Amino acid sequence: MKKFIVCPYCESVNDNSEISQEERFFLFCHNCDEEIGEVIPKLDYFYEFCHFAFNFLLYVCLIALSAEFFENYPEWKITSGFIFTFTIMIFSIALHEFFHAFFAFVFGDYSVFSKGYLRLNIFKYIDGLNSIFFPSLIFLFSGVFFPGGAVFIREENIRFRIFNFIVNIAGIFSQVIFIWIILILINSETYTFSNDFKSLLHVSAFLQILILISNLLPIPGLDGWNAIFSLMGKSIRNIGNIFSNLLFFPIALGFIICVYSFRMFDEELSFMFGYIFVLTSQLNLDKQLISEGFSFIQPINLHTLELFRDRFMSFTNSIIETIHSNMLDTPKN
Repeated sequence: MKKFIVCPYCESVNDNSEISQEERFFLFCHNCDEEIGEVIPKLDYFYEFCHFAFNFLLYVCLIALSAEFFENYPEWKITSGFIFTFTIMIFSIALHEFFHAFFAFVFGDYSVFSKGYLRLNIFKYIDGLNSIFFPSLIFLFSGVFFPGGAVFIREENIRFRIFNFIVNIAGIFSQVIFIWIILILINSETYTFSNDFKSLLHVSAFLQILILISNLLPIPGLDGWNAIFSLMGKSIRNIGNIFSNLLFFPIALGFIICVYSFRMFDEELSFMFGYIFVLTSQLNLDKQLISEGFSFIQPINLHTLELFRDRFMSFTNSIIETIHSNMLDTPKN
């Protein structure tokens, strides 16, 4: 815990040098009485590190075991291939949110500690719409489940705008790390992999690139948008947050419609992925292997998926027609 804490609200200096480090409690500014920090005993840091280490090892073991089963037990190839790519996805998202929380903690928002954001536990980062609802709709149309995550940062506890900018952009460090590790494995001369496993590595790297680029876009609800507005004044930043909350739902829904209308996840992987493949080619990722790798991360048969899509669209159209007919039948004054 820092000896002196500058209140982000009134900028007065608070001395906490005489406060006991044996028990945990919140600190309040002596001038404006706002919450400005938290006293965290050293033993709690150790417990938090144990949680982090356990979750880290759990992800690594799942990835290693699924890779072992994939290469040596062909009858388990579909299941183990899905577990491999899905675990990498979950691990990267958890690490993405961890980096947001870690830098927020370093720069003064101690609330992330008590919320468990530093534990690398994916369940701590689950947010209803981001993590379950929209990914489920995308899964319905594409057969690929892209889980999301979120951490809630108290930006008012972070004093400088540049620090808030770093907090908002820090999540992409996770994708950079995963892309780097996967590329090392792909280009390794020490290990030899089957073509199917190479396709898993290629599609995993492709998904990380997709997450990296999408998070840098200035779209409401994404890191790029939040990072830009974190550099603005408080009033403009509040307006940006309002627009982010209002526009996130329609933009996400529009994206899902594009997934259905343009078949973005078909084998050709064309449409919006065209520009991304320019980057993947520069990283020596093979487009054909990426296309083949998608078959391992689609647990639902494509024919069954088409039936799901058709039923969903017919159900949606029937609702729209019912609403439209009711509006026409409503008597006017």
